[in-house]
Amino acid sequence: MARYRPVLCLASVLTLLPCSGAAMAQNAENGRRLSERWCTECHAIGAAPGKLNGVPSFAAIAARESITSDMIASFLLLPHATMPNFPLSRDDARDIAAFVLETKK
Repeated sequence: MARYRPVLCLASVLTLLPCSGAAMAQNAENGRRLSERWCTECHAIGAAPGKLNGVPSFAAIAARESITSDMIASFLLLPHATMPNFPLSRDDARDIAAFVLETKK
């Protein structure tokens, strides 16, 4: 039986993957709601320029060639001097990142 333990573990993990993928799916609609609540004071969440001088719109962020959802979510979760530090969960940060990337033209 010990000989089959690695195979059984792998089978268990593979069985759980579809569930965890659905649970980790990004919700851009929730990201839109959060962005409207917390981000619109400084950022334009549409294609218009940022509301404050030097603040990029979400479309400008999404248009950056090398930007990814993970990069945006990580940025939102780390403390930084250029923006307020909102109490975001990882899921909220992923949702906002998904919404930002949806604004890409």
